Amino acid sequence: MIRSILSASIAAIAMAGAAQAQDMTFSAGWERADFDGADFDTAVVRGAYFFNENFGVEGQLNIGVGDEEFDLGVTTVDVSMDYGVGAFAVGRIASSENFNLLGRLGYVHAELEADAANITVSEDDGAFAVGVAAEWFFDASNGVRFDYTHADFDDSVSFYGISYVRRFGG
Repeated sequence: MIRSILSASIAAIAMAGAAQAQDMTFSAGWERADFDGADFDTAVVRGAYFFNENFGVEGQLNIGVGDEEFDLGVTTVDVSMDYGVGAFAVGRIASSENFNLLGRLGYVHAELEADAANITVSEDDGAFAVGVAAEWFFDASNGVRFDYTHADFDDSVSFYGISYVRRFGG
């Protein structure tokens, strides 16, 4: 499943580069993943290609950069988010040359790991996701993005973050 999502994201970005790019963006930043009370900080990178002014595709990769500790009786359990990947269809409303509102709908896949008493358990799962974002560009190519995404795993999961955005084309 992960290979399929990554392959689709890379293929979309590669095809975008081969064609005359309408608008491509790459971004990197920080995102917090809130798994119903267990919060994980992640580094996030994204690539997006817009076919026209309003519609595009986006691929995303999150890498966990910390863990949560829980006390379970007399044992401490360390839980971490190893990674998350996602692929999205994106709709964009450009309210000005420098400000965009985005909506996205797609699929995410994440892996979490728990360690306790020399036992490690790893669990991965996928879910449909929906999100919103706002981008503000302070010049023709450089900007900042604020976003929120909700994923419907077995439990409710919220991702929210801030990223630097680099725009190409358009």
